[in-house]
Amino acid sequence: MTEMTPQTLHISGYGKKLKKHNEMLAVEWNEEDEKKSLLLTPSTLEHLIISGEHMISTGAMRLIVDNDIALSLLDWFGNPVGYLFSHEQGRQLDTWEKQLMLDPAHAAGIARSICIAAAENKISVLLSLQKRRDVNFHEQIRQMKDAIAIMSEIEDVPVLMGHEGRVSNAYFSALKEVIPDYLQFAGRIKHPSPDPVNVMLSYGYGILYSKIRFALMKTNLNPYYGVLHSRYRKQEALVYDLIEEFRQAVVDKTILTMIGRKQVSIKDFSMEGNLCVMQDDLKKEFSTAVLSRLAGNTQYECADVEINEIIQRQAVALRNAIVNGTPYKAYKYQWRRS
Repeated sequence: MTEMTPQTLHISGYGKKLKKHNEMLAVEWNEEDEKKSLLLTPSTLEHLIISGEHMISTGAMRLIVDNDIALSLLDWFGNPVGYLFSHEQGRQLDTWEKQLMLDPAHAAGIARSICIAAAENKISVLLSLQKRRDVNFHEQIRQMKDAIAIMSEIEDVPVLMGHEGRVSNAYFSALKEVIPDYLQFAGRIKHPSPDPVNVMLSYGYGILYSKIRFALMKTNLNPYYGVLHSRYRKQEALVYDLIEEFRQAVVDKTILTMIGRKQVSIKDFSMEGNLCVMQDDLKKEFSTAVLSRLAGNTQYECADVEINEIIQRQAVALRNAIVNGTPYKAYKYQWRRS
């Protein structure tokens, strides 16, 4: 039994057992008829993400709660299913009341900052691809910049989201030009995902969603009270707000890198009716790559900062904007030009 405790652990696949072992968390599984196990120090582990079908003992659950470890449950496709937080998380009520009383004009300002940053992040990805590959995205980038100019003057959030949709359409139409034909990518289609790229996007966004939610809960914000996605009903609108700033830097970049390095094959997927399914081996490799990207550094406020830390700082900045009325500056991903 080996001991290696990261801050975030993703358990995927099928048939693993999570239990208590001498005040430690133990993960046990079979691999090619060989029994394997991993010991985890509860005080070191911050976030446990579980997708697939596994078993968790009540002893393990108590260790998770006692050590304030965030537990996120995803389905096979990376969609959030549920979460576990300790009883102490009930201290957020004062912050939640301030969220409900947020001035609509200030909320629109926060939403506008998020939309513009998300659009500029998409442009950064396209500029990076133009530099490294023989492609021309001038028309798509022009359309996106035109939308940004319009969004900078908009006060109405639904209208803002309409222009954000225009940006996304231009962005994915550009990506279609560099993604190999054998991956059958025709554009962003969420549910059900019909092709390998959409499957990877949804699964990667699911992992990122869990990290964003974890960061927001650490600041005591209510994930259901959003500013940009405020009309989302029975969904965690604020998580959908903050995740917009990080989709390209974390998930899209990882997928494009793996495709560029020919680490993704059509053989890594199977069709079940009209549903495309990612095989477990690639799912493990891809989730590891996404988590590595989250743990990697990128440029932020004139310094190299781990993306996990950037997410937490942005969550704190968003809390200050919502609770204290300060201006909000959304995160803008800067690709390296050298």
